[in-house]
Amino acid sequence: MKKFVSILAAAVLLMTMAASFASAEAIGAESTMYVYTENGGSLNVRSDPRTGDNIIGHLEYGAAVHVTVFDGDWCGIRYNSVIGWVQSRFLQWYKPAPRPAPAPTPAPTPDPQDDPGTEELQSEVAITPVQVQVVAGRSTGWADMRTLPSWNAARVEYCPDGTQLTAFAETPNWFHVTDPASGSVGYVMKSFLMIIPAPQPSVDTETRIGTLNVNGQFLIQGMIPEGYTLQLISSQSSRIIASLTTDDVQRPQMMLTIAFDEMFAGVERLNDLSEQDTALLKQSYMEMNAVAFSEMYTAAGTRLLIAREAGSDEDFISIFSLYKGYAIEFLLSPNPGAASQTLTDDQLQTAVDFLSSLNFIPANGVGNTQNS
Repeated sequence: MKKFVSILAAAVLLMTMAASFASAEAIGAESTMYVYTENGGSLNVRSDPRTGDNIIGHLEYGAAVHVTVFDGDWCGIRYNSVIGWVQSRFLQWYKPAPRPAPAPTPAPTPDPQDDPGTEELQSEVAITPVQVQVVAGRSTGWADMRTLPSWNAARVEYCPDGTQLTAFAETPNWFHVTDPASGSVGYVMKSFLMIIPAPQPSVDTETRIGTLNVNGQFLIQGMIPEGYTLQLISSQSSRIIASLTTDDVQRPQMMLTIAFDEMFAGVERLNDLSEQDTALLKQSYMEMNAVAFSEMYTAAGTRLLIAREAGSDEDFISIFSLYKGYAIEFLLSPNPGAASQTLTDDQLQTAVDFLSSLNFIPANGVGNTQNS
């Protein structure tokens, strides 16, 4: 469960949404991160930071990568003795639990008549998984999911109007999708689908309570620290990445990652993690970095593991905790423009106070206060 990147890498990744960090920056040392794809599939490696016909290889789910450059939504990695590029949202700091591969798409069947689906299939590119909804024609009330991006391909299943699917790749006219309800994988024409926008965070201006919607599965609420705004970076199924941004360069940068991890499926809180598993967790932080560990507790008594890069002028802190199988990580680093590049005890306490205020609200509306 590798956690640490260098401070410059973390700072650039945290500010992908800020214009001042639009250009590529090399980090001082390579940082190990891990491939995480929502559907358990492989990640495309590209020759330059853009999508298109520039794929030079693939990385399997959970693979360790050596990051050398951060450039907004892209990371430069060491790949077969060259620099390859992957989308940064598909990397995380700790190794994910093993996940079964998605149900395989049936092998294409050659069509005796020049099937136009062949050209479509050759143009398929991976996309960041998005939620889509079937908007069926009035004549039928459903859309067909097919084995190939062609009207001549066999039907996988009928998708009634309103069915929600996950699209993970596309061709010019079709989305490659999976049906979470049935597990089926196939192609649906784009004209029968609409993209469901990811819910944006909201903040009550009077109470400063920020709310994040995790794809309708549950809400996360927390007290936003003064001087910060809440910004959603990514929301995919049971995984969310959000940042706390600020215009004050003297305030540290903060990023929150919450993801369900099968490795901790039976763990209520970090307090309940065995000493053996805690030792393994700490070891994963030290694979590439010298790390000093300490512990703190939230207002509700929940244990927090504090991992801090040791022996460096570039300060960087990762706060890790657990809540009912969800791995919670809060990254804290000085703003590059700050007069001091050392985090203070007060700044660390601000992060702990924010984590103390977190509240998970499941779909039934019954809240669970304090998770991390």
